[in-house]
Amino acid sequence: MEQQDQRNLLLALALCFGLFMIYNIFVLDPQQKAAQAARQQATANAVEQAASPTPTIRPREEIVTAGLASGQRAVVDAPSVEGSISLLGSRIDDVSLKNFYETIGDKEAKNPVGEIKLLAPAESERAFYATVAWTTPSTTTDDVLWTQTSTGPLTFDNPLKLSYTAAAVHIDRTITVDGDYMFTVADIVANTGATPITLTQKTQLRQRQTPDLVTTPHQEQGAHRGALGVYGTDKNQMKNYHDLTQGQAVSRAVTGGWNSLTTKYWMAAAVPEQGETVTMVARSEALNGAITYSAGYDLSPYEIQPGQSITKTARIFAGAKKLSVLERYENKEGVPSFTDAIDWSFMFFITKPFFYFLMLLQGWVGYFGIAILVLTVVVKTLFFPLQYNMYKSMSKMRLLQPEMKSIQERFAADPQRMRTEQANLFKREKVNPVAGCLPLIPTMFVFYALFHVLNVTIEMRHTPFVGWIRDMSAADPTSIFNLFGLIPWEPRSVPLIGGLLGIGVWPILYGITMVGLQGLSAPPADPMQKAIMKWIPLLFTVLFAGFAAGLVIYYVWSNLISILQQYIIMRRTGVETEFDKWMKKRFGGAKKPA
Repeated sequence: MEQQDQRNLLLALALCFGLFMIYNIFVLDPQQKAAQAARQQATANAVEQAASPTPTIRPREEIVTAGLASGQRAVVDAPSVEGSISLLGSRIDDVSLKNFYETIGDKEAKNPVGEIKLLAPAESERAFYATVAWTTPSTTTDDVLWTQTSTGPLTFDNPLKLSYTAAAVHIDRTITVDGDYMFTVADIVANTGATPITLTQKTQLRQRQTPDLVTTPHQEQGAHRGALGVYGTDKNQMKNYHDLTQGQAVSRAVTGGWNSLTTKYWMAAAVPEQGETVTMVARSEALNGAITYSAGYDLSPYEIQPGQSITKTARIFAGAKKLSVLERYENKEGVPSFTDAIDWSFMFFITKPFFYFLMLLQGWVGYFGIAILVLTVVVKTLFFPLQYNMYKSMSKMRLLQPEMKSIQERFAADPQRMRTEQANLFKREKVNPVAGCLPLIPTMFVFYALFHVLNVTIEMRHTPFVGWIRDMSAADPTSIFNLFGLIPWEPRSVPLIGGLLGIGVWPILYGITMVGLQGLSAPPADPMQKAIMKWIPLLFTVLFAGFAAGLVIYYVWSNLISILQQYIIMRRTGVETEFDKWMKKRFGGAKKPA
């Protein structure tokens, strides 16, 4: 490999590691600091929590079963969600997501027990629920018992109707659910007294603090977790769980928008009527003996005259952040920028169109795995002019190698003269030494875009390829260190170095294709550089072992196409590659008899 080629490769390595350093600085380090701060905060909160009455925490299933048996819960059975609604406070607090599962095994077995249980009652360990409550200066409907006035469960075609009556106030509530994840709560509030009353509607999402929300486990890295919303015209308003724990509360008066509590794949969002003036709120507080996060909005107070009524509608989204679903709510139901609930990262102008294009390919070919292969061909075709110039430049540099070596020998004692002669040679032969660097820039953008969308989009979660790859968003599950499953031992369980031991089949194939690419270029003349180059495929094999399998598959396929392209171009320019030399030595070295 020529000196310039070595510089190009080193530049590529620098760009790769630079990208991961940025990822470490802006993602991993803050997460580690947040985890440490959360532990400190947990100690500080102990006194405050001890002062509050601690309710008895019961299993979710026990709470739901008891509520259904006593008639204080209404069943929910919709196309995409199932569960129940508590008549106490009219809380949407028991929602499981159909067709989404905790593990790939549950998905393949269609195990209902393994369904994602997004919302859970306030008395459960992982409490997460939504309330739409009316308040006066002295009372609230947040914890009153509503009366069910309809029959049967809440389904797509059968609304749930509730009522509540107190002194001077009567509320008729109708809850509907669509084919996806949106609950609509429509209230008719009537003043049945003799004097005016003033009420405010508060729509809130509440979630009990659990260790995984603050410490950010590995599978949740790379995506915002916490309060997220559109406040009026201000998009992507974010406060992560750590910020909320530290007392960074939000209270902003705006017109329209939405507010939510979200993790990487799942979200519960409160959506007001878009012409309504609301106060968006997000905070943490000591509630029911535990630190609880809340996000939502408050309507402006309404004064209702005797004998009069008002009608207000609130919407609660509780489901998966699936792009097509969010897009429908955004475009057809007027929820502004709802697709930005997916964390597209600070490079959203690249990652978002990239995923749209991947979705388009998936719609044509039917499978995401094949779509990634087609995407590779498209990317290589688009970048071929740049790649062609790079390969052509590399070929010319190979042809100039004898002259370059001669210049180095003649002017070894005068580095300045050596560089001048080399520059004159490049100019005379019309060779651009930096031409090989240009393709690296768009390649890095593609790397980042694919890396990110595989990590944060639910469409890629639990999506199989072929063979043993059952989830392209996760690393290749096989490992060379347990003979790809023949030995009953999990190398990734080893402390500290477990991640380095999980080298599966696809990372190994990636390393082999890197060796193949190196075989098309001459090795460096310097023995030290030559030794380093031999280790690079192994280093990248270990590095890629922890990446999503879909990303590794993309790069294996990309390397195979690059090998073919580079070999054809170099042969056409008259360059003998290392592969040609090996073939000649292996099959053409013997002399024919006279």
